[in-house]
Amino acid sequence: MSKEDKQAVAGLIADGLGGEPYYGIVVIEDGVIERMIKTGTSQHDLETMAIDIELAQAELESAQAELESAHAELESALADLQSAVSDKGGALHITRAEKAIIAPGFVDLHVHGGGGADVMDADKEQLAVMIGHHLRHGSTSIVATTMTAPKADIEKALATVETFRCTSPLGGAIIGVHLEGPFISPVYPGAQNPSHIAAAHADWIEDWNARHPGLLRILTLAPETEGAEKTIRTAVSHGIVAACGHSNATYDMMQSAIGWGVTHSVHCCNGMRPFHHREPGVVGAILLHAELSTELIMDGHHLHPASSDLVRRVKGNRVCVVTDAMRASGMPDGEYTLGDLDVNVREGIARLKEDGSLAGSTLTMQSALAELIRQHGLALHEALPHATSIPAGIIGAADKGRIEAGAAADLLLLDPAAYTVQEVMLGGSWIGVEGS
Repeated sequence: MSKEDKQAVAGLIADGLGGEPYYGIVVIEDGVIERMIKTGTSQHDLETMAIDIELAQAELESAQAELESAHAELESALADLQSAVSDKGGALHITRAEKAIIAPGFVDLHVHGGGGADVMDADKEQLAVMIGHHLRHGSTSIVATTMTAPKADIEKALATVETFRCTSPLGGAIIGVHLEGPFISPVYPGAQNPSHIAAAHADWIEDWNARHPGLLRILTLAPETEGAEKTIRTAVSHGIVAACGHSNATYDMMQSAIGWGVTHSVHCCNGMRPFHHREPGVVGAILLHAELSTELIMDGHHLHPASSDLVRRVKGNRVCVVTDAMRASGMPDGEYTLGDLDVNVREGIARLKEDGSLAGSTLTMQSALAELIRQHGLALHEALPHATSIPAGIIGAADKGRIEAGAAADLLLLDPAAYTVQEVMLGGSWIGVEGS
């Protein structure tokens, strides 16, 4: 493409910001959304209206007429745009969404592995397998997540991710690293190996940030851990989101941690001191403090539907969905590892071989979004921000997870009924979804 060329993706747009979908055109230049052209009012129900056999004939005809009018406006706007680009010596490359919905790429803040690979493998080829798997399922912004492990192993993983970001065609999908541990509580280790738990070390964060500037996006730790206050303040001073997780903190301790700079909490209700009417614990702090955002693992196993619904209703736009996926995501049932722990996967549920504890998930973001919609009875445009603009906002990635001028051209074409990903655009380039 010449520098005068542009791309146009036309159809029904759900922008990831919560508004009703509308017909329009996403105009893209050099991997960035240059502008939006809105060609009509919100039309998100027209396809449904046009095939609803219970509608009266007059209503059906009216819906069909409105739909035809919206499509005509869209084609007219495309023709005008094509002419304007041509007048400047460029070409307009058009993608019509047809019956799919144009949505922003998913933003996953918490993902360990997939496709048989894991971040802690510290191997560029394996990382490509993992990223490719999640990209095919719509995750265009991935925060690669480490495990509680020996310091040297974590450092190898960080170095590998940094190299991958700079050298791989898929590197643009990784927007940073999430350090989950090793500064966690032995009371709530979850699927993390307790033998590798360490007291919080602010100097480790200083060192890792100096070696890999801008790579660290989230640090999850237990705020009751020795050295936590200094470590939290250090992380925040470098623009790293301090998150609570795998923690036995009391409610009062959580209030102190918020004062130190904690603003996020991982996988709400899992791996943390639960709510009790005389000791609200970590969960109570999450629910009551607007400063804290949190995550939901929407796989139907980590949370009862009523629990996830409660958290979402209370927290509103401070809730995002994550996969917390391990290497078995996209793989058949069998035996796997998470860190250096053995895991059995049966019927898609990953559990530690030793004690049966849940060991991450086999989710993809498209399946997490579909489960959120199914469990909570949401429309697509209502659920979509929890997988796109909200997680992007939590880590300050203002150009991700939304369709608006100036945002990265990371787009999806979604099936409006099954919510499955049909096509993926990363940085203005369509990538294949075969083998998904």
